[in-house]
Order: sequence, then C-alpha cells, then structure tokens
Amino acid sequence: MLQPFFDRYNSIYPLSEELKNTLEKELEIIEVPKNYHLLKDGQRDDYVYVLLKGLLRTYYIKDDTEICSRFMEEQHICMSVISFFSRKAGYEYMETLEPSILARIHYDRLQFIYKNFIEFNYTARVMTEQYFTLSEQRTYLLRKHTSEERYVLFMQQFPSFLQRVPLTYIASFLGMNLETLSRIRNKISK
Repeated sequence: MLQPFFDRYNSIYPLSEELKNTLEKELEIIEVPKNYHLLKDGQRDDYVYVLLKGLLRTYYIKDDTEICSRFMEEQHICMSVISFFSRKAGYEYMETLEPSILARIHYDRLQFIYKNFIEFNYTARVMTEQYFTLSEQRTYLLRKHTSEERYVLFMQQFPSFLQRVPLTYIASFLGMNLETLSRIRNKISK
C-alpha cells in the first residue's frame, strides 16, 4: 500500500531501508468513507496525511458559504498548513470526496523522523516547494484571469478533477458561482 508513496519520494532522493522501515512503523493507515471530515474549523491539525487512494478537499466557511481552497488526489500530502505548522487551532475543514485510504503521521513523530533521517528533510523540502507552487498557481489563477480563463486553466492543470469533483466545488475553488460556471461550460462546449 505504501509503495507508490515510497516510489514518489525515491524519485526525489533515495530513501534508505532504515527510513522506509521507520516510516512503515510510524505511518498509520486509515480508511474513511466519502464525506468524512479529517479536520474541522476550530481543531488543531496534528497529522500530516498522504492520500493513498481517494480524493480530498479543504474549505473554509465565510458568511455561511463554503469556499474550497484545495483538492488533493492520490500521492498528495494533505494537511491544514497554518494549523499543522503553528500548532494552533485552524479554520479549515478537510473532507473526503470519495471513500479514501490515507497514511498519517503525528506531528511529533514526523519531527523525530526529520531529526534522525536527513534524506527525509531533503525530500520534504522538495515536496513543500511543490506544494507552495500549487498554492501560487491557484493565487495566480484567481487574481489574474477572467472567469472563463480560470476555468480553461483549471481544465488544463487539473483535468482529473473534472470527472471527480462536483461542479459546485469547482465553482467555489475558481471564485465563481455555479451558474457562472455552467454558462462558461456551455459556451466552451459549443
């Protein structure tokens, strides 16, 4: 079950057998149903997750409206960044959009691995860079483009989400209402 995770990290930097064995002992595999909340507003995120199978979204609530901030698919790292790193309660929800299998590790155990396995520090830094790149892409997507351009870029950058994520969540992620997204989709399909 963890082999795709190891393969992804090995593609960044070779993991020692000792590190793989430690990760196998430390990572807890959990299976959760669709619409399961791994985290809610007001909770502190104590775990970092690797999504082995399934799909997640993160969102927050503003004026009684859910605002989708991220979608994560297989082999992606999942956490509430501010809560996890600040060690304080956060404002995000993390919810499964499909039945999901995740590997998770507690913050304290992750710090132990960072301290004892320098190669994991390197791979985690590269993964963090990739994560922040995705975050910047979303910021750019929302601030620099029209609604139609945002949807076209979303289709190009995240084609797998088009079949897996409900349109209402995609509209929220793109900063528009469902009616606007429907008009754009109809226009593009003509």
